[in-house]
Formats: sequence, structure tokens, C-alpha cells
Amino acid sequence: MRKYLFLLVAISLLWTFQASENVASAHGGTYRGPAGEVPPGQRDPKDPQPPPEAPGTPTPGQDGPGTPPDAPNPTPGGDAPPPSDSPRPTPPAPSGPTGGPPGGGVATPGGRVAPPKPMSFENWLFWWAYNKDEILNLKSAIMAMDRKVSTSASPHFFGPSGDKNRSETKRPTEALIKSEIVPALEQTVADKGIHPDIRGGALIALARASAGESTHIKTFFEVGAAGAGEDKVVQESAILALGIQGEKDLEIRDFLIKLIDNSEVSFRARCFALLSLGLLQDNDPAVFECIERRLDGSESTPDVPICALLTVGLIGDSARVPNLVKWLDEGRIGRKKLGDLEKAYIVSALGKIGHPDAMKPVADTLRKKGLYTRRSAFIAFGQILPQAEPKVQGEYVKKLAAYLKSEGDSTAKNFGIISLGRLGGQADASEQIRSTCEKILTDQFKNGSKATVRPFAALALGLMAFEGDKESSKPQDLKERLDEMIRKELRQLRGDKVALGAQAIALGMIGQNNPETVKLLIKILKDRGLEKKLRGAAAVALGLIGNNEAKGAIVSALKEREDRDLRVDTAVAAGLLADSSAVTELVTVLGDRKASQFVLGSVALALGQIGDARAIGPMKKILEPGKTNGTYPDLTRALVAVALGQLSDRREIRVLYRLSKDINYRASVSAMDEALTIL
Repeated sequence: MRKYLFLLVAISLLWTFQASENVASAHGGTYRGPAGEVPPGQRDPKDPQPPPEAPGTPTPGQDGPGTPPDAPNPTPGGDAPPPSDSPRPTPPAPSGPTGGPPGGGVATPGGRVAPPKPMSFENWLFWWAYNKDEILNLKSAIMAMDRKVSTSASPHFFGPSGDKNRSETKRPTEALIKSEIVPALEQTVADKGIHPDIRGGALIALARASAGESTHIKTFFEVGAAGAGEDKVVQESAILALGIQGEKDLEIRDFLIKLIDNSEVSFRARCFALLSLGLLQDNDPAVFECIERRLDGSESTPDVPICALLTVGLIGDSARVPNLVKWLDEGRIGRKKLGDLEKAYIVSALGKIGHPDAMKPVADTLRKKGLYTRRSAFIAFGQILPQAEPKVQGEYVKKLAAYLKSEGDSTAKNFGIISLGRLGGQADASEQIRSTCEKILTDQFKNGSKATVRPFAALALGLMAFEGDKESSKPQDLKERLDEMIRKELRQLRGDKVALGAQAIALGMIGQNNPETVKLLIKILKDRGLEKKLRGAAAVALGLIGNNEAKGAIVSALKEREDRDLRVDTAVAAGLLADSSAVTELVTVLGDRKASQFVLGSVALALGQIGDARAIGPMKKILEPGKTNGTYPDLTRALVAVALGQLSDRREIRVLYRLSKDINYRASVSAMDEALTIL
């Protein structure tokens, strides 16, 4: 079962591009982006091998030592990770711009997994999968639709009470969440006779539905502390739920710290407890004392210390910068000598915190050989430099450009390109900084490798022009210039069609409602002879631009039932355009008992991401116990539970986006992969 869920995790990552075969995690996956299958912890044969870890002695209920960084992780919740020297399977192909998460191949009716299509680790879809949330931000579109409906109603048409307004609104009300969704999830959590993946998904969903409240904390405590009395998937979900619900207090802190310090608890449960503290941004001294105990070299798996460093970054306390810099400079923590992977996560933590004092020590690592560390350092540039003074920014932009020229690793180089886009795209960037970044990125776009560098350069240029929620607008001439350059290149449709999808997404981020750009994207979307991932990217771009003329083409592509991934991408596009017809189509699919579990799962997750209240009834019907559920596979019900949580979460951006954004996905451990899959 868990293999199937893992496969649908790609589905959940649907917000990146079409997943070749999306996969859902045991805990209920989340949409990871461009094209479904984006395996979080995968190692390229050219990557350095991590040092072997002592196997340790698993305790009852424990799942064995953690998966070494970048080691194959065919089943996110798998109990026995392969040894670090195991041959590396071919990485799976990612799905579309809104596609699924980490994963492998496609599950066949007999339960076997067909080999996935090969995909280069330099593919832009990996980056998009982890970073698309703030760009797509579907829920804000639904919220805007609600505001528009509520303010445009006329009493002459709808009556003095305005009841018609309420029926038109798309976002579920607080009352609806508490009366319809929460009871269904509570009932599912209480049913110990159902598959643990369904209960695990319901626990995560319950945390989302009750965000900021203490209503279900007692339930999370009881399940999270159950140990051998609960399935480990369910226990881990309850522990992570404490971080997702967002309520921070002394009782939760003490509970999580006790779990972390208990060596009898499975390593992944302890990792999830660490990440929960990070999600809560609990910067109490007791938390950091606990973290340092996990960094003293006593752990037998890399997962726990790596997650401890991730937690430091998630908390974001600048008071931790001196210690992190000291560890990085000395290459050790106490008596423990640090390897390349651990240094990489120290750099990542410094990047997440974003304090300017960390810029020089981070930049210094680019002169060293550690590949994991260099990749993280290139990412950290884009996180730290925007916080520095303009003079410092100018100095380090030149250094970054020089490092890019000499860098031989394409992944590291691409991370640096994205950092230039983030730096040039900051709302208050000086004209000099913006001009310098644009010049470097334009050169990379025109002259870099068509399959690898150009897609990242296009995305970086898109980031420069992307407005998001920023109040200050970017120069109009910049947007017009970038739109024209990328449009002319895309129009030729030369080279790898999957790679061209990045150019389409970039046009969406630039957001120029230019008739020529819209016409080109519609043409690509309508062309059934083109690569589905490119068509899906064009659909998402049209949604980002917000041109209503594209609605007809989007809805038409949405009905192409032979391609599930394209349907998801077009659903996302329709959600961005606040087109209710897409939701109607997707709800209809949910009622189709002949649809495969993969189709039903992807549709449910798409509806959850869009956040339309009309999906509640059909989802509840699939989730509810009794005779009805006999026609729905466990996998479908697990994903529906997850989707109900997404739909009811009042926060615009999923809480774990703080972890996935700008993550070094080429350096990974199994616990982190699992967490990313869940969220």
C-alpha cells in the first residue's frame, strides 16, 4: 500500500508541472510541482558518496538506519533503506508544472511498478516542484474571488440578504469547515480498523483544518506517544501534525523534546519532532539545547543531526548565526568532525536565517571542494544577499558571477542563477543590482545549454519580474523587455520540449498581458501534438497572466481525459483564473466510480489545492466509512483525506513551504524526503 501512496505523491506535487506518474506518500502526499515525479533524495552517479554510517541497532517499532543522502528512496516510508553503495536507479520523469512529488514509476493493476522514464537531475522541474507555491498561490485567487463576489453583489438581483453571494463564494467558511470537514476527519482518525495511510492523512488534514487552535492537540499527543501501540505512519503523522497546526506552547515543546531525546523512539519520529519545533519557530533556549545534543556525534543515522540543522534554519533565529559560522569555519561540532553533507546543511541553515553576517563565511565555502556544500552556498546567496546593504550586494554579485564562470557542476551553477534572479527581483533592488543581474542572466539564457542552463535562466528572469504580493512594482520596461526576449525564443519551439516549459512558466511569472504572448501560449496549449508537459506549462502560464481569453482553451484541455497530468495543470490554471467550470468538471470526475485511483487521487488533490467548497460533499462521500467506501481503494481515500486538509487550511501558503523553498534537493536524507512528501 505504501508503495502506491508513494506513487501518488507525485500527484500531490502537482503544482509544478505534470507528474509523469504522480505519487502520494504514506502520510498523504502534496503537490510538488512541475510534472509529478520529483524524487527529493536522489543521487546522481557523479555526486560524491556520503561517508558510511554506523548501522546502529533498531529498537522495537524502529525502521532501521536512515537512508544516506541522495540514496534511492523507492517508498518514502520504506523500512529498510538500501546500503549507501547500492546502484542508483534511473531517476523518474517529473510531471507537469503542477505535477506530483517524489516517486518512482507507475503502479500497475497487479501492484507492480513499471520503470519510470529517465530524467536528468539538472531538469528545471525539480526546482519548480519545490518552489512553485508562492508563485502559484492558488488560494489567494479563490480569496480574491470571494472578495469580488462579496463586494459586487446587488440587492436588486440577489435580495436584501445577499444569500446569493454566499452560494457563489468558492472558499469554505469557518462554519462549514467545523461542521462538515472536521467531524469527518475526527471520525477517520478514531477508526483504528482502517488502513494507517488513511488515518495518517486524516491527522495531517486535521492539523490543517484546526490551524492556530488547540482543539486537537490532545489527540496528537495520544497518538504521537503511542509507540508500539500505533502504526508508525500514524504516530509520525501525529507528531508532525503538532508543527502543522501552528499552536506553540510549553506543553507541546516539552512533549516534542522528550521524543527527540528518547533513543528508543524511531529515528524518523524523532526527526519529525525536530521539524515540528522548526515549523512552530520555537526559539526557546531549551529547544536549542536539545538540538545541540543531537549534533554531538552520538547519532547512528545522518537523519537526526541533519533534521536538527534544518530545524535551526526553520526557526530562523539570528542569534544562532555565530555558532553556525563557528562550526562551519572549524569543520567540527565539539569533537565531531563534519563531512561535506553536514556542512551543506549548516550553510542551508544560514541561508534560511538570512543574516548578512553569514555572507562571507558562506561565500568562502565556494572556494572549497565539497560539492554538497557548494550547491547549498549558491542557494544561500539568494537568501542572504537581499538582506545586506546595497554596497555589500554589489560586491558579492560580482563574486557570484565569477564563481558561476568557474563552477563545473551544473546543479550548483543553476542554483547560483536562481539566486541572481532572487537578488535582482527584490522589491527594493537598486537599478545597478537589477541591471547587473539582468545582464548576467540574459547572457546565460542566450548562450547556455538549451536543456539545462537556459531553463533556469528563464526561471530566474521570471523571478526578477515576478510581483507576487510585493507592494512596489517592477519597472515596466524590464517586464516588456524580458517578455519579448523569452517569447521570441519560445516561439521557435526548438530543442527539448520539456525544457521549453520553463520558458512558458517564465512568461507567466513576468505576467505581461501581451496579446502576442497570450496568443502563443494558447497556441501551444491547443496543439495536441506537443509534449504534454509543455502544454501544461503553457496553461499554468496563462493562469498566472490572468487573461480570461484563455478560459476556453484551458477548459477544453481540462476535458482531455486521456492525460491526467494535463488535466491537473489546466485545473490549476482555471483556479488561477477563478473559473468555476473547472471545479465543476473535476467534481464530476470524483463521482466517476470507473476512474482509476490515480485519477481520483490527482483530481482530489487538485481540488484541495484550489480550495473550492463545492468539493467538500463528494470528498466526504469517498472518505466516509461503511458500505460506500467499499468501492474506493485505500489509496484514494487517503489522498481525499489529505485534500480535505488542503481545502480547509486557511493559510494561503502551505506551512512546509518554508522547508521546501530554496532547498538543496541534491543533498537529502530519508526523513526529510518523507516530510516534504507529506506537506
